[in-house]
Amino acid sequence: MLTKDGQSSSGSNDVEITTARLEASPAPENELSQVASSGKVVVLNGFPGSGKLTILKEAKALLPVDRTCLKDNHLLIDPVVAVLPDRSDEHHELRRMVRAPIFKKLREHAQEGHIILMTACLAEDNERDRAVFEEHLDIVRGTGIPIFWINTQCDQKILEQRIESPERQHGGKTKLTDRKILRDLLQKHSLIDPSKSADGSTILVSNTLDVSGPVAQSVSRLMSMINFPKCIRSLLYKLCISE
Repeated sequence: MLTKDGQSSSGSNDVEITTARLEASPAPENELSQVASSGKVVVLNGFPGSGKLTILKEAKALLPVDRTCLKDNHLLIDPVVAVLPDRSDEHHELRRMVRAPIFKKLREHAQEGHIILMTACLAEDNERDRAVFEEHLDIVRGTGIPIFWINTQCDQKILEQRIESPERQHGGKTKLTDRKILRDLLQKHSLIDPSKSADGSTILVSNTLDVSGPVAQSVSRLMSMINFPKCIRSLLYKLCISE
């Protein structure tokens, strides 16, 4: 992945944008039951400042509480950084060892009908990132459960503003906060192309999401891409209009 120190590695540099929570009425029970009965994995992959975690938190708030799981990559990366901050081979092997049982459990949850929401920051030009991408596909491989891989797009100026926000600067996670490093990352790297790993063992649905606008707008578009209930998308559309 694209790391805080400007190196290419594997993991996620996410951003939390301060927003008001979506004041949403629950979707009709029958529609939520229909969503909950069908497992799926949704991965939001993007550069630092994209707002991946914020968007998925808002999406999760609209979905069945007992059937939706949100996994932010920093929950797996930060403990490893605390022990081995040098980005060595040992560091990356420890990350893999941490991911393995978590991803195995996520596979079980997906097979039980859960909706799995995940963040990632994987680059096209990195062998480690390609291997981590394959680990994501392994969550659904051979199950018939779809994995939606959504690469984000965002105006560079907006990314720069977001990574220098006070909330991010004083946050407790290992998130990128240096504008110069971000510019270097954007110049040298592109997000991973999921289509290069498509095969008959997985149902892989890829798309691109513009996250330059309001969070509610990004959530609405995301919901549409991954076929969530029309009632939820209609609600989000109304919220976007009111912003």
